Amino acid sequence: MVFFLLSEKEYFYAVLKKALILFTILFSLTHIGIAEIVNIGIYHNSKITSFVFHPEEGEYAVFTEKGKLLTLDKSELLELKYVNNKIYIKSIDKDYGSFKKVRFIGTAANNSFKVKPKNSKRIKIYEDNLFVNLHSYYNYFQLINNIEINNYVAGVVESEVGRSPPPEYFKLQAIICRTYALKNITRHQTEGFSLCDKVHCQAYNRKPKSELIKTAALETNNIVIVDSDINLIVATFYSNCGGETAKSEEVWKQRLYYLRTVKDTFCLHENNSVWTKKIPRSNWIKYLKTHHCSDDAIHHECGLEYFQQGREQHYMKDNVKIPFVKIRSDFKLKSAQFNVIPEDNFVRLEGKGFGHGVGLCQEGAMKMAKDGHSYINILHFYYSNVHMINLESLDFFKADY
Repeated sequence: MVFFLLSEKEYFYAVLKKALILFTILFSLTHIGIAEIVNIGIYHNSKITSFVFHPEEGEYAVFTEKGKLLTLDKSELLELKYVNNKIYIKSIDKDYGSFKKVRFIGTAANNSFKVKPKNSKRIKIYEDNLFVNLHSYYNYFQLINNIEINNYVAGVVESEVGRSPPPEYFKLQAIICRTYALKNITRHQTEGFSLCDKVHCQAYNRKPKSELIKTAALETNNIVIVDSDINLIVATFYSNCGGETAKSEEVWKQRLYYLRTVKDTFCLHENNSVWTKKIPRSNWIKYLKTHHCSDDAIHHECGLEYFQQGREQHYMKDNVKIPFVKIRSDFKLKSAQFNVIPEDNFVRLEGKGFGHGVGLCQEGAMKMAKDGHSYINILHFYYSNVHMINLESLDFFKADY
């Protein structure tokens, strides 16, 4: 070990610099704020016109625009129907009438509820509260899960990665999901809620079954990831990078310094590391011609071959230039990393990875966690020069003097 001796003056300025950096981080985060409750649009765009509400745990007070209607426990259920642009409510033995808005508010220490839409065999369970509105433009319900953010984060983690990864990975995914949620908290603001339950925001299927996941969300309470300018990062993730992550500008044209290329050997032998797909030769030729490839260029076998050298951004051959992300979208491929090999009446695409490739490689990160790496080390492996901050540290700066 080597020790470097600083003069008293140098030491003073080093400490002062560190203090100023910390102060800047904490002060700037007051503009981010702490969201303790989030509103999630569930069954988004499912056009539900009738469903059954049944408390699974705790007790619920039911409110309408006219005030408190009743109290429900686990022995009771209600059916709600869309009738003449109103919410008609009834129980097994009583009709309660029609209303414009209905709120199910949990009143016990822990509350969860079951929802079963009409003509659906599947029952879903959610935590905390449920808001039922009439959709502004269409004849169906808008269902909003008003939920404590750690409960939401746990639900997202289980929906996104399942229950098999090790606990250390759950902590990492919880921090990423929380950061992503707060970064995009206004995405559906014009529709009356924060985020939806689809992959468009983050997959959110129901209350998690795993206690390990719920514990991971609580243990990382209020921790988020920020960049060097103290902004919440774009916390992107996907299944498998195929051995090399992509730069942000290669996929979305926006350059972010912390989303750089990373050589990743951890994911190389995981489930989604390689894939193949056959496309009819005639379809591939037609596709190339629509992008101005000449008949002469594709007449011979070698005219159809293409081998990527690493992770390339464009298919470039014989004056043809097509973004690989576009080819991926057009042919619904698992990734934009692939080679093209002619084979009889087909071309075989031999690909690597699954997803856009920017940010955290989930299968690589899971392997790192299994190998004993901490969630902090895994995070910094995939996101360059970022910081983890606990938002509770902002309370001091929000206090009135």
